Amino acid sequence: MYREFRPEGDVVDCVWVSTRVGVQRVVPDGCMDIMWVKGSLEVAGPDTRAHLAEVDGYTVGVRFRPGMAPGFLGIPGNELRDTRVPLDRLWSRERVEWLTENIHKGLPGQALLQAVGEAREDTFAAAVKRLLHNDIRDIAETLNVSERQLHRRCLTRFGYGPKTLQRVIRFSHAMDLAYNGQAFADIAHQTGYADQAHLAREVKDLAGATLSELVRTPT
Repeated sequence: MYREFRPEGDVVDCVWVSTRVGVQRVVPDGCMDIMWVKGSLEVAGPDTRAHLAEVDGYTVGVRFRPGMAPGFLGIPGNELRDTRVPLDRLWSRERVEWLTENIHKGLPGQALLQAVGEAREDTFAAAVKRLLHNDIRDIAETLNVSERQLHRRCLTRFGYGPKTLQRVIRFSHAMDLAYNGQAFADIAHQTGYADQAHLAREVKDLAGATLSELVRTPT
């Protein structure tokens, strides 16, 4: 079983709970998570490829919207790209112990949400996300920065540059449509892929599995 709760606000995408057991394929979505997994707290950085995780039947996490976690965690997103690191490498021992104690009180999702309650929206990241349908030059001009500055600032906030961000977000949107049962050819058209074959290549490259395989076994 996998469930999501979506709170109000511009920073947190969802609080999620999974009771799945075995190897779980986690595909790129542009997000970062703080997770309670196997009795410890860890941070999942922004992915550029599928991550195969061993899950033991109970995992809970808080997922940040793209670009929102690095400022709160105090570390550039590109330093966490394609990684899973213990939270105590980023936070003080006292802060991690406080969160762990709250989790053990029996409401882990609520404890995680409370722990990130002081996080604030990164307005630059939010602006980039709104403009992702444009080409890179137009995004830079709209935000009054150079393309080099845009790339550097995206690395800090999202974990990768704007071109990779566009690719990951488009893939994530396509997967949402696929899980909702839309035809693959229609998905390719709606999300800006050249054709269904282009969509299939991108899914295979980013997820390490075919679109049909992913739909049969949701991530």
